[in-house]
Parts: sequence; C-alpha cells; structure tokens
Amino acid sequence: MRKNYVKLPLLIAALYFGGDLHAQSTQDTVAKENKIEEVVVIGYGKQKRGDLTSAISSVKSEEITKQPATTAMQSLQGKLSGVTIVNTDQPGATPSVIVRGLGTALGGRDPLYVVDGMIVPNITNINPRDIESIDVLKDAASSAIYGVRAANGVVIVTTKTGKRGKTKVTYDTYYGFKSILNKVEMADASQYTQYFNEERKALGKTTFLSPNQPYNTNWLDELTRTGIVQDNNVTISGGSENVNYFLGVDHFKEDGILPGQDYRRTTIRNNNTYKLFNNKVRLTQNVSFSTTKENIKPLGAFDSAHRQAPVVPVKFNNGKWGLPFWNETTGLVSYPGSTLNSHGNPVSSVYYTNETARTNTLQAFLQADIDITKGLVFTSRAGTTKYWYDKETFVPTKDLWLAADPTRTAAQFEALKEANPSNTSYANNSYALEKIDTFRWQWENYFTYDKKFGNHTLTTVAGMSAEEVGVGGRMYGRAYNVPNQKQYWSLEKGSSTPQKDVTQLYYTPIRYASYFGRIQYDYDKRYYISGIIRRDGTSRFKEQELYWDTFPSVSAGWNISNEDFLKGNSSINFLKLRGGWGTLGNDNIGVTNASYIKQGSGSQNYNYVFGPGQDLIFGAYYGSPAKPLGWEITKEWSAGADFELLDNRLSGSVDYYQKKNTNTILQITPIKSSPYEDVFYDHGAEVMNKGWEASLRWKDFSKSRDFSYEIGVTFNSNDNEVTDVKPAYGGMTGGSLGNGRITKRLEVGQSLGSWWMYEVDGVWQNQAEIDSNTHLSGAKPGFLKYKDQNGDGVIDDRDKVFFGSYIPTYNYSLHLGFTYKNVDFSVDGYGAGGNKIYNGLNSTRLGGESISQYMFNNRWTGEGSTNSNPGANRDVEASNYYLEDGDYFRINNITLGYNFRDKIEGLRNLRVYVTAQNPFIFTKYEGYTPELNSDGNPYGTTGIELSAYPNLRSFILGVNVEF
Repeated sequence: MRKNYVKLPLLIAALYFGGDLHAQSTQDTVAKENKIEEVVVIGYGKQKRGDLTSAISSVKSEEITKQPATTAMQSLQGKLSGVTIVNTDQPGATPSVIVRGLGTALGGRDPLYVVDGMIVPNITNINPRDIESIDVLKDAASSAIYGVRAANGVVIVTTKTGKRGKTKVTYDTYYGFKSILNKVEMADASQYTQYFNEERKALGKTTFLSPNQPYNTNWLDELTRTGIVQDNNVTISGGSENVNYFLGVDHFKEDGILPGQDYRRTTIRNNNTYKLFNNKVRLTQNVSFSTTKENIKPLGAFDSAHRQAPVVPVKFNNGKWGLPFWNETTGLVSYPGSTLNSHGNPVSSVYYTNETARTNTLQAFLQADIDITKGLVFTSRAGTTKYWYDKETFVPTKDLWLAADPTRTAAQFEALKEANPSNTSYANNSYALEKIDTFRWQWENYFTYDKKFGNHTLTTVAGMSAEEVGVGGRMYGRAYNVPNQKQYWSLEKGSSTPQKDVTQLYYTPIRYASYFGRIQYDYDKRYYISGIIRRDGTSRFKEQELYWDTFPSVSAGWNISNEDFLKGNSSINFLKLRGGWGTLGNDNIGVTNASYIKQGSGSQNYNYVFGPGQDLIFGAYYGSPAKPLGWEITKEWSAGADFELLDNRLSGSVDYYQKKNTNTILQITPIKSSPYEDVFYDHGAEVMNKGWEASLRWKDFSKSRDFSYEIGVTFNSNDNEVTDVKPAYGGMTGGSLGNGRITKRLEVGQSLGSWWMYEVDGVWQNQAEIDSNTHLSGAKPGFLKYKDQNGDGVIDDRDKVFFGSYIPTYNYSLHLGFTYKNVDFSVDGYGAGGNKIYNGLNSTRLGGESISQYMFNNRWTGEGSTNSNPGANRDVEASNYYLEDGDYFRINNITLGYNFRDKIEGLRNLRVYVTAQNPFIFTKYEGYTPELNSDGNPYGTTGIELSAYPNLRSFILGVNVEF
C-alpha cells in the first residue's frame, strides 16, 4: 500500500528552529539544567559550551544508545544540526556523513574521525555503548586545529572511563526483527502478460503470452526473509583515589533480509587512568579489539527481483532453477523456448554466492599528562592501529553454468571442460583469497597553559604531531577446481590447469608532520577571541611547494547576557553572538595523474604517411599530462548565536555559513585542440556551500517532578553551487545508468551532481505526429516526446537541460519525549527534501521486464489514452520523466520504557523497553527508498535507484540492568 505523503517544510519554516536533541527519558530530567556548563571536546583540549566561539554540535552517550545501531553515527540522524547523515540498512554498512554540504567532486567526502585524541579511519570498530560523547566540529574556526584533513568536518569521539566509587556492572541486551518498510507493489502474472503482449504488438510481433500462466511469482517475497538483530553488552567500571578503570565487552549480530546474509562483531575495550605523584602525573591507557565476520550477498538481487517477470517460477516443477523461457506456440512459460527478458534468477544468484569477509582491528593508546607548574601541563600521547582483512570468495562455476539454462546437462559441461582445459569458464569452481594488513601510528606532544588574572582568562596550546598511515600490503590469489568442501578451500589445493593467479604488493606509506597552536582569551566572560594556526606537511604530494601548507582560523564571541543591562534577566538567561573565519584542507583527493606516451605500429593517429613514396613514419604523443595535484583548499566564514530563555526552559542556536572549496579537482576530457588525448585530473572548479542551521529545545517538568517533557526540532538548509570552472574544463559527466546513458553533468551555476537530461514534452500519439515534428531516431507511438530546446530540428545533447540535484536542500528533525514516574516515552522523526532522485528501476528497461502497479495502471494504451506516461514499448533515454521528488519524512524511533529502579534488591537499575525503528515513512517516491547514497560520489550512481538496499523497519525488545 502506498504511503500518504505529508509535506512538512511549512511546519518547519514556522518553527524555524530545531534542537540538538539532548534527550534521554530514562534519566532524571531537570528542566532548568544549565546547558552552557556542558564541557565540549574541541581538539587538544576541552571548553565549556558557554565559552565557545565556534560551531560545535554534541551528543552524549544516552542519545547515542537510544536508537540501537551497528555504528554510532547511524543512530544520530537528525540529532546534530548542520550534520547530514544518510543511512543504509545493509548489515555492516556505514552511513554517509556530510558536514555543512558537499564540497568535493572526486575527493574524499568523509569527515575526519578522532577517537580519544587519535586520528582513525572510521569508527565502525567501536561499540556505540563504549562512547561517552561525540562532538562535531562544523566550522573552519574550530576545525583548523586539524588542518589539511578537516575540510569535511571533524567528528571527535570520547570513549567511556571509570569514575571514582563503587564498582558498577551493567548488562544491556536487545533482540529485534526487521522487514522491508517501503515495498513497491508489482504487477501480477495477469497484468504482466497484458503489458508484455502490448509491447510485442507494438514491435510487430505475432506471438503472445497466454493469459493462463502456470506461475505467479512475487519475487521480492521469494527473495527476502525477516531479518534479526541482537546485541549483548557487559561493562565493569569504577575507580579509587589513584586508579579509574572501564572494561566493556559487546557482541552484535544481525541477519539480513537476504538468505545467508549476516554480520557479526565482537568488541573488547579497556580504558584505565592512573594518577601518580599526588595526581601531578596522569597516565591514560586505552586498548580496544574488534573482530567482525560478514557473509556478503549480491545487492543486485534486489534489482533482478524487481525486473524478473512474475510468470517465471523460482524453480520449475522438475527442480531446475526458473528462467524467463517461454514457448511461443503455446504462449506458456516453459523451456526450451524464447526468452522474455535478459535477467536472471535473483534467488539462485543469492543461493550460489559464497563470499565471507573477516576483519580484526587492534587499537592501543597511551597518554601522559604532566603538571609542570601551576597552569602549565605537558601532554604526550602515542597511538597505533593494526588492521587485518581477509576475504574468501568461492564461485561454483559448474553449478552456475547449469543454473543459467535449464536445458544444459552436466555431461555437456564436462565435454566443454575437456575440450577447453585452460578456459576458466569451464573450471568446476574458483576460490579467491584476499588479504590486507595495514598499520598506522601517531605521536603527539603539546603544552597547555591556563592563566587567570583578574577578569582575564588565557588558554594556549602549542605542539607537534607526527603520523604514518598505510604501512602494509595486499595479497590476492585465485585458484580453480578446489575441493567443494569448505574446510579444504585453499590456493594450494587448486589444479595446475587453469593456471593459478597470485599477486602481492606493498603499499606506499603516507607520512604527516604537523605543528599547531591555539590561543583563547576572554575578558570577564563577556568578550572572547580565539586563534588557531596549523602547519601541515604530507608525503602524499611529492612537489616541494605542495608538501607544506598553513591553515589559520580566527573567531570571536560576545556574551551579551553577562552585560549589566541583561544580568539577572529572568527571560534571557543566556545570549551569545559568535563568528569566525578559517582555512581547511582535504588531502584525500582520491585520484592521481600519470604521464605516458602513446605510440605503436600500424595506422594509429600518432603515425603519419609522408613524401612521394607515402612512407609510414612512426610518431608518438602524450596520452595525458601528469598535472601536479595538491590538496583541495576550503575557506569558510560563519556567524551564529546561542541562547537560553525563560528560566533555561527554552534553549537553542542559529548559524549561517559560507564555505568555498577554492580548487576542486575534476576529471578533464581534452577538447579537440588539446595536445592530449585521454582524460586527466586537475584543479579546475570552485564549489560554494552556504546555508542556515537552527536548533530549538523546550524542556520542563511538573512541580512534583513526577512528570517531565521535552520538545526538540532541528532545521538545516544548504545551497550547493559550482561557482567557477576553468575555461575548457567544464562538462564532466556521470551518473551512468549502465545502458550507455548518463544523467549528470558539471556546470557553473549548478549543484554538484546536477541532473542533466532530456525534458519530456508529452507522449507521441501516432505516427503522423512523429513525422511532422522533431523527434529522436526510432521514435514510435507511445514513446516519450522530448523538447527541442534550441529549435535546431535535431534532438541531441544540446537539448539536454538541468533539473536540480540529488542533494537535499534542507533536512529537519522532530523529537517528543516525556517521563511519568517510572515510565518513559519518546518519538523521533527525520525528513529531507528539495531534491530529485532518479528511479532507475523504471527507466533502465531492455524489454520484457516486470513492472510496478503504478506503471501498469498509468501506461499509454493507445491514441488519446494519456499524454503523460509512455506505453509498454518505450525508449531507454534518460529524461526528467524518471525524476521524482526526494522529499520524505520518516518516524525514526518510537520507544516506550519502564524503570524498576530501587524496586528489586541487588539491582541499582532495571529498565525494560520496546522500540519501533523506522515504523512509518511518508513519501511520494515510487521506489524502495528515497535515501540513495551509493558510495557518495556525486558523479556516480548516488541518487539513482538501481540496486539499493531497501529501508527496513525494526521492532526491538531490550533490557538495561545495572548492578
């Protein structure tokens, strides 16, 4: 059943503000809590939120674990103003995190992750329940302390430590079920038959499917199952005068909705703090180990399930796998015969896929804080990460060959194998093993000086950092005809023919050297100023002038509420204005250039015939230039305000920013007059992101304190625009549909990843109309009609126009929560809009595929039937017909809990809760999910639904116990 669509932007515009949802109804809530006293991690130090001069969003552990998830960032969608999180429900997958807009076309798009002060590639190995807080540095004024890697924002994770007092033991567990949230209603066998026959008739065919088909398969139901998610977590923590300790063990398990698809992760963390010499020396030791195992299944099976005809069975009556064969004489699906379409059996593709990936991650960290004199502290810390990755892939080649055609026999395969002993297509099977191991280390030393004199407060930080990443290598091997039993799979046991393939390489490590400093000053808690400078060098770029760069920032703040004219004001408890400017870098550009010469014998373009004898003279020319590439540079300024009103019940913030990538790297296609032939990369564009962020939270309780409630909202808007492109560098295209058609183009004045395609101008009703108007070659009645934009009488690329971007221009979140005595309840919702997404499931059709109920019910069936939708026979061009509104609003979380606090002897706390995750979505989109991130590449398939993992709804029962 389709969802009712709810348009919420007007509601959000009316509220305009939203809140970093600092809400956890299992805790005793205090409405008059002074949020400005909250301590925020800012990189190489901490600061009270009330003293900040930059834009930082924060969440605490209660909010992170409120919504069970594989990784912490998945549960934070909508809870951090200025941070866009695009989730995926695929087991083990990580969400896409975008801070204040997308600024790069080809470079790394992920933020920088810092865990307990150490830079890490990601936080997928960290159990969310081990996290104390997450602080996101959003603007250049705060992020500049991390320099060349901070252009996409900085996510600072602080893990839990023990606290002085009696040993505390906690046990948390939950168990839940997952199913598809947003199913597409597909045509049944009768409707498909009618549609298929209309297509055949339009093509001039004389044989048709019989209306009485023996099979009526719902492929999505046959392909999927109910997923299961469960987690068990135990922690032991405590402390004494000289030692604090924390130990956490967690096991997470998720069985996906595809048969055989699963993900397992076990984590162990030990964080200890030792206080020596009357607390003048403090040693912090953090060690964590994570191991994962994932059975991977092909996501393309969802695409096949959507496209395969319902008249095709999963298996024929004789047990052979069903395929789209039909008998043109009887009109029934059977074999041997002709093919309905070119798609395979999604159930068999999942059944025969045997791919397992295992990872182990060991991280260790040691920090010493030494009090030199009063106010002066020296910090030295070192950290390492060792990562192992193993992937095994077993392909039953013979079984797949037999499954691809029910008329084939094992004897035929053996005959082909004997005739072609070296052909890998006729090996019984293949076994591939991939091993990757990497190591990284980081060592930092810095001084922190705090001084208060009168009404003046001065804090300075100065230090250096050295780091090496990517130490390690990769081995890949493949063997054929190994034993079928899993315990005997190995490269050694493969046959000598076909020949084994083994490759091995060592990575080139990347080294960083950095110097950094920060000065923070405030006068009388009214006037604040902060300055940062970081000098970074990296071996990623070999040219001397590109090796080093400097990244400065400056910010200031004014606490108006501490002025005499506002002191003691009961309505305005806190009001601060702030603003800043800074420069950031992105060295993770993701591409390299190589210069090479094109030459050879024959009649290639680089050889010429000269002279009266017409002699062939061999020549050469550049294929592409090795243009020097450096890091992308981002410059940003922003301004904002923080406030607490009405006796601290109402709190919030509002920010405006302008963020420009000044030298975006592009893929360049040489123009005809260029001396180069092949594509290359160069800095060639400027990309601007500007927008508003707002947050609002209302929190209050009854006089008896038995009842408390809170309401929170966030709203973020972002305008992404390519503001400049070098001459002759424009026109980079992308968004391939896999059928020779592209959907995106880079152009000044457009957003990154903007849609570029034909504009539909109706449907051709008859051949006379086609003959008398401009049309694409091969147009037929029932095809879409495209506008001749330039009026030259030809439909070609010059008639393609832009239709916005897949990037939402706004997103928002809502939170409602209350507690009454021991009962707690909360609801969280998230929405996004202002974008278009491309329904590739409907557009990329080669003929004979299944169709949705919507396509069937609204198709063109003859002259005058409709001028909006094409008929059963249609072309494959990319057009705005397949673009749909990306607006959606989803209820992310509904939780109801009951706390047996102090009611059971021996337990400090026992809470039982039920949670519904993603129970409802409201959208007009006709596909499976409007969240289409892919790999995040704006010129890849991001925003196009081809084989996306569907959104899932979950129902979870959980228990929190504290001893």
